[in-house]
Amino acid sequence: MCVPSTSDRPVRPLNSVKERGSHGALRSQLPTIDAQRCCAAFTSPRQRDPESVRGFTLLELLIVIGLIAILVVLVGPAFTTMKSGSDVTSAIYGVKGVLENTRAIAKANHAYVFVGLAEVDSSIDPSVSPQISTGDTPYGRVALAVVASKDGTSQYQYATTDQGTDWTANYANGAHLVAVGKLQTYENLHFVPLDFGSWTPTAHPNSKMARYQPTGPPYILGNAASTSVTPFTWPLGSPLESGYQYRFDRVINFDPTGIARIATANNGDAIAHVIEIDFQPSHGTLFESLPDNFNQDVGNHAVIQLGTTSGAVRVYRP
Repeated sequence: MCVPSTSDRPVRPLNSVKERGSHGALRSQLPTIDAQRCCAAFTSPRQRDPESVRGFTLLELLIVIGLIAILVVLVGPAFTTMKSGSDVTSAIYGVKGVLENTRAIAKANHAYVFVGLAEVDSSIDPSVSPQISTGDTPYGRVALAVVASKDGTSQYQYATTDQGTDWTANYANGAHLVAVGKLQTYENLHFVPLDFGSWTPTAHPNSKMARYQPTGPPYILGNAASTSVTPFTWPLGSPLESGYQYRFDRVINFDPTGIARIATANNGDAIAHVIEIDFQPSHGTLFESLPDNFNQDVGNHAVIQLGTTSGAVRVYRP
């Protein structure tokens, strides 16, 4: 059987009149696209009618502003309370860490190390010299500094009738001291000049702040009777009488064995079982009132107790 080759097949023209007619008929059956709709679908928003776009009216803006103002008034006190609580918490754990580190430094270096605390007027810029010390008057800024004896001695005689006289006489603008770390300050904080009552575990077993009472005012750091015979000034190099930025009259002394004491003119070489620092929050130079009857479980106050021989630092909160 003979099969004709492809080369022998006649070539048919592709663009015959008949085919063109059929193609034209097919084209006529395709759906047409509305040009106006197409343009409208892809028209840029910027090209739309300006009257169809409008912003907030003045009334709507005033309503929104009013709602924001109401929320600020309602929520503001909550943030103030949180800020106050944060200030107290930051301070007590900052002081706690300093006391623990200072004791470790004294023992490791077999040296006498001194932690000074002072409360000053918080309305005065911290860079101003001198910072006005206020004694028992609450002014809302607590400063803390640590110094050590250069020669490893105490620089004053314990348990003598003139205890501290040699410290003052030999102070020489703090030439015998060296700074340990930087000055620290805490805002919106006040030293309470007395402890929060006799809160012994026996008397108040269910209290959150039940603790042993310090042995008298000299061991409550905020009390006027706790004025130390080993004061120092900051920055070091300034005299005790003037020319300083801070004067620290509330001083906790750590000896080379790690024992802590507050040396005053009246307590000799006595070592209490605890030293206590009582804090309460302030708002600038104003402070919150103490709880009624010194109810230790009410309010936002805080207590730090330092075991003078053990070195244990405990924090008590309501």
